[in-house]
Amino acid sequence: MAIHLDSVRGSAEVGLFGLATDRYLIISRIVLPRKMRFYEEALGVKAVPTVLAGSTLISPFAAANSNGIILTSLALDEEVEQIRKSLPEIRVTVLNSRLTAIGNLVLCNDHGAILSPVLSRGEVRQIEETLGVEVVKAEIASRSYVGSVAVATNGGALVHVDMEEEDAQLIRDVLKVEPSPGTVNDGVKFVRSGVLANTRGAIVGSRTTGPELLAISRAFGP
Repeated sequence: MAIHLDSVRGSAEVGLFGLATDRYLIISRIVLPRKMRFYEEALGVKAVPTVLAGSTLISPFAAANSNGIILTSLALDEEVEQIRKSLPEIRVTVLNSRLTAIGNLVLCNDHGAILSPVLSRGEVRQIEETLGVEVVKAEIASRSYVGSVAVATNGGALVHVDMEEEDAQLIRDVLKVEPSPGTVNDGVKFVRSGVLANTRGAIVGSRTTGPELLAISRAFGP
């Protein structure tokens, strides 16, 4: 799989501006059309440009796999409707929750989902029904914001360097992929901020070093 270094409007935190699955890419509207086409080619999926909660950031406000999308309760009606029209075969759920940065609380792929322990039983049920996979509530690297400390595709997972063997086994059991520790953008441990990936390719922050690229390549496979 090819890995590309990039930035969005001067920011190396490319993972904050998009959300990729093996079927589609949700991307911030601030990404220029030419770059958006490059992302589509690199990841092999259709891009859906949008804003969420009136913000240019995407991944803090959403979680997704090939079956469905969970959106923050801050999402505006017109934003939700636009995503539904663009992806009519994908389940789209607005999570009615006081926890608005939902993307930081869900780590998922097409095999399973690991959810933050702070989510309620009703919220967990909504997420499970939307994503259509087994869900488990747990921390990763002793942190409840599981969606920010790791990135998972259907081929592998890049995880915060404080990952323990118990965390690794949880990822193997639930997400059915092999996890690998690493950082992005010259030492950032919260890897979601700097990675946009699916099984076909990855876009990583422009400050990512050579050794970090090797770790990312190991995490997501050939």
